[in-house]
Amino acid sequence: MEWNILGHEWAAELLARHIAREEARHAYLFCGPPGVGRRTLALRFAQALNCTNPPQPGQPCRACRDCTQTGLMQHPDLSILQVEEDSTMLKIEQVRELQRILSLMPYQGRRRVALLLRFEEANANAQNALLKTLE
Repeated sequence: MEWNILGHEWAAELLARHIAREEARHAYLFCGPPGVGRRTLALRFAQALNCTNPPQPGQPCRACRDCTQTGLMQHPDLSILQVEEDSTMLKIEQVRELQRILSLMPYQGRRRVALLLRFEEANANAQNALLKTLE
């Protein structure tokens, strides 16, 4: 089974190879204009990382509990960081909470995964805090 990603086959193949060879990096940047499938690609990657029943290495089954929960963005080891409803920008407190969560052991899956959605809306302090984490 493939990742079923149109237009990003090369990226899906690269990410699947990283998982299959157990060479997944600690951070990936999915960039591009809105509507090209960045979130879908990131979610498939998260599914492949934590799939409990992969049909082959680096491929998500998209049917197991981990794949289903990740696809719905409800997996306990998947953290979604985005601007809160009552705010116009991402705050440093949100980044610090994400750092704390990512320092914990996974609860259900093999890895903890974080998706940072619309990070361009983060204030300068939040951007710097994330940069220090990635260093």
